[in-house]
Amino acid sequence: MNLTTDIHSIFVLTLAIFTLGSTFLAVYTVANAVRLRNIRISWKSGKLNGYPLFSTLFLGFSLIITTIVVVLEIDQFFNIMASYSWMGFCWFVSSYFTSKSYITDHGIVKNINDPSQTIAWHQINDYVEKPASKGSEFVFIYQAVPGNTRDRKIIRLELVVPDSKTDKFNKVIDLKIGKTMTPVVDTSFDFKAFE
Repeated sequence: MNLTTDIHSIFVLTLAIFTLGSTFLAVYTVANAVRLRNIRISWKSGKLNGYPLFSTLFLGFSLIITTIVVVLEIDQFFNIMASYSWMGFCWFVSSYFTSKSYITDHGIVKNINDPSQTIAWHQINDYVEKPASKGSEFVFIYQAVPGNTRDRKIIRLELVVPDSKTDKFNKVIDLKIGKTMTPVVDTSFDFKAFE
């Protein structure tokens, strides 16, 4: 029994499991994005010029190291670096679609893989708009279980809308919920009080 061979085998097995897991996550996220219907507006909301920060950096670093391995013809690391590059690509794809915000005819989807960050228009009880850097910040107050007053749980959803999408977003808001409520604008609120 050789310890070095065993450690290498465990490393390769772990890398294969994570590569397979990231592939499934990317396929699941893309399938969720394809299933969305009647998208009115969407925008990128990642930290790196609209793209997700860590997955973009990981993908870039993996591609640089893979290029070095290919150029220097280090054959024993080619499969490992190809796995890291594929894992980085899958992580980037899933992070990109997850960080996008979607406004549909049915509601707001802030995170495509997290149902708790998806709300239907009829669930919204109130909302507040305040100016933010590079856009407007909307705080929506909604019920987790609509109609059931006994088990009512009030939740808030924060959404930052970029300047280029604010006018279109306000038109959708006016169309969907503007007839029943109006926003409170330019008023100081303690947003932590909504928690």
